[in-house]
This record gives sequence, structure tokens and C-alpha cells, in this order.
Amino acid sequence: MTSSVKKYQNVSFKELMSYAENNPNRHLVLDSIEIDIPKEESTLAKLGLDGYTASIITPSGVLGIVTYIADPNYYYLAAQNIRTQLLIDTATKLQQQTDELKNTSLSRKRKRLYDLIGAAYNNSRFEDKDYVDLFHGISIMSNTHFILIKEAVQDKIEDDEKEQNTGVHGEVLFSSDPTNWKHDNPIWIVDYRGGWIAMPTDKEKSKMDVWFQAMEQSGWIVQWPEVDGTKMEIVEKLSVLPGWQENDKKLSKDVLSFRLGRALSMNLFANRML
Repeated sequence: MTSSVKKYQNVSFKELMSYAENNPNRHLVLDSIEIDIPKEESTLAKLGLDGYTASIITPSGVLGIVTYIADPNYYYLAAQNIRTQLLIDTATKLQQQTDELKNTSLSRKRKRLYDLIGAAYNNSRFEDKDYVDLFHGISIMSNTHFILIKEAVQDKIEDDEKEQNTGVHGEVLFSSDPTNWKHDNPIWIVDYRGGWIAMPTDKEKSKMDVWFQAMEQSGWIVQWPEVDGTKMEIVEKLSVLPGWQENDKKLSKDVLSFRLGRALSMNLFANRML
């Protein structure tokens, strides 16, 4: 048995509107559709960043951070398939840029950076050093500086239905030696593994050296750079800084080098705002 062929006929606009007015379902409306957009953590108060939100990077990773920075608004609104293409473009561009590192301090690490970019795109397993090296390379290629937040797993003790933290909160690292950072280059605060990036929500700002002091006081370990030189040279530079005492000469070179690196970095951050 064959079905009859449907026949269509043209109708006037007036007839079409008449059909619509007599439609018994004309008052029904579609349910609203929830749009899936990246979630945001309402505050980063635990890091002392009260005027910031954590924009979640999806898919997460270092390449996602770079893609987001290039155009935050476009990334935020882009569909998942568009973001995947953006990641491909970002990885390709960065790998091509590694060839431009021939005359830089990263000349001997070009092949490693090339491989790390590919590994990041393929979601390969990273060691801690891999994240630092990749952020370092990207910061050089993009004229950008990164402050990396590496949260520690907290040991918690239950006491009268209250949780108390034991141990440090985590580490704060830098994509490169901050004493060499250029004032014109932007500084981004990001999750160590590329899970989120801190974005300001208001115009209220504070000095970065004050923020670092607060982080140290609240239990974060800041991995300040160590200054190269002989112990005598380091002591000479420290002796003119506030807080120096003659007995400090007895401290080891490593301790003094770390102290000088912190002092020089804090001096730089005193001139930068969050």
C-alpha cells in the first residue's frame, strides 16, 4: 500500500493569521532553557583577593589560561566546540613561537617547551616542574607574568563539630624571577594547574607587597627567588636594608640569599597594584 502524496497550497498572510488566532494552543509557551556557562567562584577571599572572582577554565589547563587571556569575553561566551578549536589554535601558535626562543635564556629548552605544549593539549600527566617550566616559557613568549597558586591538601581535625586546619595552605610560585619582571607586562594570578584565573570585580585595589605579607602570615609559603653571588656580596646588599642585624651574618648563605630575593621582590611589588 502506497501512501498518498501530500499536496501543498499557498495561503495569504491574512489566512495564516486567522489560523493562528484559532489555534487552541496559541497561549502555550516553551519552558526557559538554561544556558551552560562557566561557573564562577563568588570570591577568592581565602587568598585575600576580596575584589576578585575565580573564572573557571573549561577545559582546564595551562593552554586554557592562555586562550582565556587572549579574549576573556569571547572565551566566556564560546560554546564547547569553539573552545576546543581555540585550544588547537593556541597550541599551534605557541609551538611555532618556540622557534623564536633561539636567542633567549630558554634557547636550550625550546624542544622541551614544544613537547610540553603538545602534552598539555593532550592532557598528559604533568609533574610539578612541568607546570613551572611551561608557565615560564609562555610568560616569555607572551610578555606576561604569572603568580601561581598551588593549594595544599589540608589535614583537618574535627573538634566540637568545627574543622581546624593544620599545616600550611599551600605555595605561591612565580613563572619567572619577579625581580626581573617588566612593569609594563600584565600580571595574572592563576591556579597552578590551570583550573581558574582570578578576575577583578571592582575598582578597589591594594598594593601587591601588602597582599604577599598577608599571604605569608595566613600560612602560605611564597617561593621567593634566591639571589646569586658570594655570601659577602649578599651580606653587603642586605646590610643597607631595614631590619638587618649584625648577628645575621652568621646565617647560612642559602638563608641570606632567600632573604635578599624576598626583599628585592617585595620592593618591586610595592610599586604594583593587585
